[in-house]
Amino acid sequence: MHDLVKRINDPKLCYVFAKNAIERGHPELALQSYRRAVDLRTEQHKTHSEAESAAVRAIYAYEEALSYNKGKRTRATGTWQLVNRKGIFSALAMRNESSATEEVMPALKDLGMEDYSFAAVIKAYPQSFMSVAA
Repeated sequence: MHDLVKRINDPKLCYVFAKNAIERGHPELALQSYRRAVDLRTEQHKTHSEAESAAVRAIYAYEEALSYNKGKRTRATGTWQLVNRKGIFSALAMRNESSATEEVMPALKDLGMEDYSFAAVIKAYPQSFMSVAA
């Protein structure tokens, strides 16, 4: 990650930086900035475990992909409602099975965040999702 991107400490500033980077012909810095925004938003979200943190990061990455596809900031409202009703791991497992996830995978790849996908989190922390599958 570029030093300029590492120094950003606010997700909102990441989006400003990304816009400016694209305008100035540095799309690689914009991608790094989007990833940094997801990481910063995840840090601001209180979690109890590494697996839960990765799950929250996946939802924020999902929001980035939705925003990228739509061309404007988009929140994953339905996913957050599902988290509140069913819990983070159940929500991720359900979203991973939905067709909406397939639609955002190309965007996650374009953004360089395929390692933040729902499937990647489930694969990295299978023990957290075992009780969900039962």
